Amino acid sequence: MKIRRFTEIHIEGYKEMSLVNEPFEYLSPKSVFLPTAFPVPLTQKVAPGDHVLMGQVVFEREGRFGHPILSPISGTVKGIVKRWHQSNRMMPMLEIENDFKEELVDDFKNLDPESMDRSELVDLMRRAGLVGMGGAGFPAYAKYATDQKVDMVIINLAECEPFITCDYTTVFYHPDMLVYGLRYLIKAAGSDKAVIAIKDKEINKPLLDKLIPLLDTNMHIHYLKDVYPAGWERYTVEQCTGKTYKVLPIEAGAIVSNATTCFTFANLLKNGIPPSMKYITVTGDIKNPGNVLCKTGTNITEILPLFGGLKDGLTKDECSLIAGGPMTGSAMYSEDFVTSLTLGSIIFIGDKLKGRPTPHCLGCGTCANHCPVFLSPYEIKRVMKTGNIEELKELQVTKCIQCGLCSYVCPSRISLTESVATAKDLVRRMSK
Repeated sequence: MKIRRFTEIHIEGYKEMSLVNEPFEYLSPKSVFLPTAFPVPLTQKVAPGDHVLMGQVVFEREGRFGHPILSPISGTVKGIVKRWHQSNRMMPMLEIENDFKEELVDDFKNLDPESMDRSELVDLMRRAGLVGMGGAGFPAYAKYATDQKVDMVIINLAECEPFITCDYTTVFYHPDMLVYGLRYLIKAAGSDKAVIAIKDKEINKPLLDKLIPLLDTNMHIHYLKDVYPAGWERYTVEQCTGKTYKVLPIEAGAIVSNATTCFTFANLLKNGIPPSMKYITVTGDIKNPGNVLCKTGTNITEILPLFGGLKDGLTKDECSLIAGGPMTGSAMYSEDFVTSLTLGSIIFIGDKLKGRPTPHCLGCGTCANHCPVFLSPYEIKRVMKTGNIEELKELQVTKCIQCGLCSYVCPSRISLTESVATAKDLVRRMSK
């Protein structure tokens, strides 16, 4: 299959601002909040008043790609409450009140990965509820439980979005853990080599200076261009393998895992700690941008004081709050939402970082010229207003990967990505 030429664009990063300060730790939240149905309904396994241990099953995702959802803390189940989710939706969540004892279940204690075969490592991923922590949240075991030949494991350390440095921080402060986890991801894949895909830019040099001397002989660095959408799975696979695919990377002989996913697998194998925490970048127009290691389900309002508040002279009314990256994240109504295993950043963007919107299409076609999957975003936005589902299907709206490029390159700063994503959801709902 012929590899298509992708649109590549350099985006100003703003990453340096969150790397000045050492990361914080906030691992003792008052309570954690876990969604009861995202992205699919979950079967609840605990009741109000139950005492749970860290790593205990509290939900089960049934059906295809089923796996358990584990408690990130030990404490008492309080019941179902409504909280804001990072998708900017209010949804029912299970509240677990922290007892601050960090009592772990026995299930993951004293693991010996050297003695585990491939199927046992893959099943461990499933039992621990390990998911892709770069944003998609796809169950990791489903990638590794393949009968197809795996030529290489690719660790995605591209961190393509502006502002975000949570993966960088994870690897910079724990390079040995990345190597340890990768060693057993290779084994779980039945492969014999791996590459770590990272952008070739000066800011990554301190990280590479620490990481490269630790690599095993079957682990290599693959340098990506400092462009967007480098880090998108398809782009990364094609750059690393020289092959493309129709549906899944395994068609090109590759399995892709995010760097934080690899670290989390290492933490499970080495320390018996199941997926329960990650670094999150808190940055933008605040006094002390940086990263914080926090438990999944932590209310954002508990961690924001660590970063000193908004810059002097700014008010909340003058700032936009984004959960996730500026290209693909969600604009939030409130900072009263909770973290998850897939949340990478919280960004406060004031007027200077926003730019000036002029919401009139110039007919320049820039959005279509830069779309990596060759859509016509403004045309989709126009048709969406009419509600014509058949015409949206003809425009192939479901191919959108919601990378944010159309909004970024639009000289009128029209919110094209949001409109196309809405149209995509509409088509999917109406097609069921």
